[in-house]
Amino acid sequence: MANSSPLVIFSQVKGTVLEQGRAVVGAVIERQVEWNDEKSTDRAKTAADGSFVLPALTRKASLLDRLLPSEPMVKQTILILHEGKSYKAWYFFKRNYKDNGELDGRPIQMVCRLEREPAKHGEVFGICELQ
Repeated sequence: MANSSPLVIFSQVKGTVLEQGRAVVGAVIERQVEWNDEKSTDRAKTAADGSFVLPALTRKASLLDRLLPSEPMVKQTILILHEGKSYKAWYFFKRNYKDNGELDGRPIQMVCRLEREPAKHGEVFGICELQ
């Protein structure tokens, strides 16, 4: 019987947003996903301690997805919108449908510092450091 588990196109993300070491309250975390012909966006806001959580994004596997092996190409972007500015927090191309497949099985946990310049951290580009 074919595997009917959902396709994870973006695993759960937990993070904290800081500016000069202080928690950033009320920043909008905007997640953008491009997969196949689909583009979707969702948002969260940072809490009093600067923390945020974005739930995993899944899609139901089609019969073709279950029967044919493939290497997906999921473009993942997270922006932090705060005080009229946009910060690139996460830019990554996911090439599998596994939960936590972005970081080889590790959950996505990060600290984002608004004063930082975006840089490459392993395969991920942005202002956030992976924990």
